[in-house]
Amino acid sequence: MTNKLNIVWASLAVLIASSGCVSRGNDPGWEYAPDMYYSKGYEPYNQADSFSLNPYGMSMREPVAGSIALGKSGHIYPLANSGEGYEASATQIVAPNGIDQIDTRGKYLYNIYCAACHGVEGKNDGKVFQRVSTLKPAWKGYTDDYIKNLEEGKIYHTLTYGKNNMGSHASVLEPTDRWRVVKYVKLLSGAASVSVPTTDSAAVASNNMSN
Repeated sequence: MTNKLNIVWASLAVLIASSGCVSRGNDPGWEYAPDMYYSKGYEPYNQADSFSLNPYGMSMREPVAGSIALGKSGHIYPLANSGEGYEASATQIVAPNGIDQIDTRGKYLYNIYCAACHGVEGKNDGKVFQRVSTLKPAWKGYTDDYIKNLEEGKIYHTLTYGKNNMGSHASVLEPTDRWRVVKYVKLLSGAASVSVPTTDSAAVASNNMSN
């Protein structure tokens, strides 16, 4: 008799415990949090049946204008993608301290992203230019006076936005890595390295703005 009662009580306990997990639609009387039982795969930019107050029915709010992702402040570039911005980069955009022409990562990145067109030695004899010669720039190679005398800021600006047949490299090169490539290009050109004196507050301000 005792065993039968124990079985009955055990069955009732299981029934009571399981009743809290039994689905009864979306009735909060049976479920404390219906969405925990009926999981919705929210799409960040499109969920028309929810969040009707958000633009386009989006599940997420757009960031406040001017918001910067954590750790991405160095990706802010102050100049516009225009002729004026390109010319201004000659004096307003300067390399950060600590990056020089013999930075081995600069050569490494150059060989990945630049050598295919401009060649390993910067002679515009890469595989791409060999196949499609019309893509070649007017200057013959990095040893031309044009590149040798070209301001580093303008090269950085070109890597950021692209210029003529060359596209932007901002998606594949972090800001600091762009400067490493710039320095290596100058090394191939034979031009002297340009550095920023740490005592020059104006230069440091420009450096902080461009890095």
